Amino acid sequence: MVRISRLALVEQVQRELAASGRVTLAGPAGIGRSTLLADVVAALPGRVRHLRPAPTDCAVPGAALAALSESCALPVAATGNAEDSLRLRLSVRDLVREAEVLAIDDAHLLDELSADVLAAAVHHTGVRVITTVRSPAAERITGARPFAVPPFDTDQVAVLLEAHGLAYRLAGRVHAASGGIPRLALELGQAVAVPQAALELLAPLDHDAHVTLLLAALAQRPTLRLLRRAGRGGADEHIAAAVAAGLVSITDDDQVVIRAGAVASALVASATAGERARCHGALAAATEDPTARLWHFASMRHTPDAELAGRLAAAAAGSRDRGLPVRAAELALRAVDLAPVTSPDGTVSGWLAGAAVDAAAGGRADLCNRALSLLESSGAARADIVRARIAAVDAAGQALDGLDELLARALVEATGLPELLAAVHLRLALRANLAEGSPDRASAHARHAAQQARRAGDSTAQAQALTMLARMQRILGDPSAESTLAEALALSPEPPVVDLRDSPHYLAVRHAVFDDRLDDARSALLELLPVAEVCGLAEDMVDMLRSLAEVEVRTGRCGAAMVHAARALGICEGAGMSPGPGWFTAAVVELAGGSLSKADGYAHRAVRASAEERDQVYLARALHVTGLIRLVGRDAVGAVEVLRRVRTLEIAQHVVDPSQLRWHGDLAEALVAIGELPEAYRTMVEARQVAARLGRRGVLAALDRAEGLYRSAAGDGAHAVALLHRADEHFALLGMPLERGRALLALSVAQRRRRHRSAAREAQQQAVAVFTEIGAANWAELARATFDGEAGPAVGELGLTDAESRVVELVGRGASNREIAAALFLSVKTVEAMLTRIYRRLGVRSRTQLVTLLRGAG
Repeated sequence: MVRISRLALVEQVQRELAASGRVTLAGPAGIGRSTLLADVVAALPGRVRHLRPAPTDCAVPGAALAALSESCALPVAATGNAEDSLRLRLSVRDLVREAEVLAIDDAHLLDELSADVLAAAVHHTGVRVITTVRSPAAERITGARPFAVPPFDTDQVAVLLEAHGLAYRLAGRVHAASGGIPRLALELGQAVAVPQAALELLAPLDHDAHVTLLLAALAQRPTLRLLRRAGRGGADEHIAAAVAAGLVSITDDDQVVIRAGAVASALVASATAGERARCHGALAAATEDPTARLWHFASMRHTPDAELAGRLAAAAAGSRDRGLPVRAAELALRAVDLAPVTSPDGTVSGWLAGAAVDAAAGGRADLCNRALSLLESSGAARADIVRARIAAVDAAGQALDGLDELLARALVEATGLPELLAAVHLRLALRANLAEGSPDRASAHARHAAQQARRAGDSTAQAQALTMLARMQRILGDPSAESTLAEALALSPEPPVVDLRDSPHYLAVRHAVFDDRLDDARSALLELLPVAEVCGLAEDMVDMLRSLAEVEVRTGRCGAAMVHAARALGICEGAGMSPGPGWFTAAVVELAGGSLSKADGYAHRAVRASAEERDQVYLARALHVTGLIRLVGRDAVGAVEVLRRVRTLEIAQHVVDPSQLRWHGDLAEALVAIGELPEAYRTMVEARQVAARLGRRGVLAALDRAEGLYRSAAGDGAHAVALLHRADEHFALLGMPLERGRALLALSVAQRRRRHRSAAREAQQQAVAVFTEIGAANWAELARATFDGEAGPAVGELGLTDAESRVVELVGRGASNREIAAALFLSVKTVEAMLTRIYRRLGVRSRTQLVTLLRGAG
């Protein structure tokens, strides 16, 4: 297995070992105890004595001591004689004393004699010792309170999957199923049906504890009280053992949570049919929830039962109404299993179609595909099959590439059914936008969807189709987007209970964001979020929270943005949704108010996941935030490389409106920083023409900021300062403090190039104050560095751009143009053009005169 760095954890264990001299690492099989032990001792000075007993050693008295003796080439014998026993202890004590650290891996496998002798040796010698055990109760050597090895978080699981060439986008689902246990995560990522690692995790538990955990795995909401009522008198003891083994946690409200979903699945899969039936019977008698009682009772039956099937279908409808789509899907599928072949025509297929829709809403593609497969094999009505196919598309999330056949069949099967044709065309529009990057084709499908919905008399579907059309028109810079959205809102005056993210009400919020009406957007989102929460659909809640996080960042509420983004990411991971959008939002808020390294990690994962799913829209967004991270990290060359990719993607997608993904000014700033002034100018001019025509005030302010830096680099300092003051004023009026801080930061740079040090310092201090007030730590650090970290006066006082200053420094060191180009990742022609501008600005005519000037300045 590829090692995933856990440097902070290693350092924490090393500090504890240095302080107390005793550390025991505890955790279940596959958690990474051995890897952590190896990483800790690898950096320790002095001699380390290693010991790792084999699984069979625990039954052989003195087996571990024999291994220790062999490794040291010293005689150690174990007999029943008292004198020999004393000699044995003294010999082991001498062996241990020779080492500075004793490292015992899998110390729970030590035989009793070896454990006793080693514990005594450690006590008498005072040698530092670090051990690993499967559970805290197995600690017998150090006497220290065991240190629980934590599971991987979702980010680490993503890195693990990437390192092994596995699907990156599945990190959230794999993390939930594995509980963050690395070995189990790897087996799940490799699509192992019943992972061996899951079965190994259960090995420390006895049979009675297995039965109790099986009950917990089968219960819909297991609690200690429920397990006791189900006849498990030793439930507290059994669950305590499972907690000690790292398999289970107990919530504040007494709920028993099996940390790894794969462990619960392994428990159920490894049980016999009779064992499962007995557990369901006990739970049916113990539970107080009528729906859960019905589920357990039905799980004991295997022969058709019309009355029971009908009750299950009714319970499915009730669960759907209560916002529990996954439970609804499971109940409906169980109803189908028990339905007699004499069931009325259309009854079973209706249940299956409903199950597919519910499963998709709950993010359970497996249940959705099962329902679709049963429909296809049962000769069901076309309408029900099409509904299930549409649900299968919805269950795919952002991964719409590769669904051509599914959508093509749905389109043919929906012929003559306008309501379903509208739904299919709407999914085709979504696919055209996300996977194909073609808003033109998406618009055509959206128009077809609206026409079919109108024919069907379905105003809700018509509003959804017009919403999609308005979204595409906005991308294409079509002014009719607003009138189309108004028409959709007229058809749907109140926010819908479900599919809120596809409603005109949510698009109206997005338009407010694009138009920089941020207070309006925030107020509307705070009203829509409770609607999404009541319904309980993960996709709706995640989109509301992500948009709210974006608005909070732009309005300077970085702390609140972090909370919303974290919640969205948690829901996304828990529901098994496509992770790209959630990781993108996390990168945005971390860049603003969190850790730059975390922002970079989230952005990298968002790029990878979006690329895997062929999601062109979020790929461009993830690359944009990556470019900003490079800018903040003062890597202008890297920023240009990434932001050029964004430009290429947006051109390929025929995006016209610059207000949705505002990369234009950022690319221009990065180009100025590396001295590519002509390309920077073209970028600004092209974007400004469109932004002015469409009235995009925030975009124009960002272009003013970029042009200010451009004018400053070109030697037009007065014009630069005027533009940057204007950008500062516009961002202040728009209520965008983060962007205003960036304008002040650019003003500081421009003033310093004019050698107006006092004005430069004032602008810098204002920028730092703005960034600090809103909690934008990364930007505040960058603002401080622009003044304090620049080159010394020999170069810094010459009024050059950052890129020009680096060129001058290299000239001063005797570098040729080709060497400068290689060092700064520029073309030789670009270096030559930059030197020409530098000569003109500094009043010199040659390289020799430039070097002389530098020496004089020094």
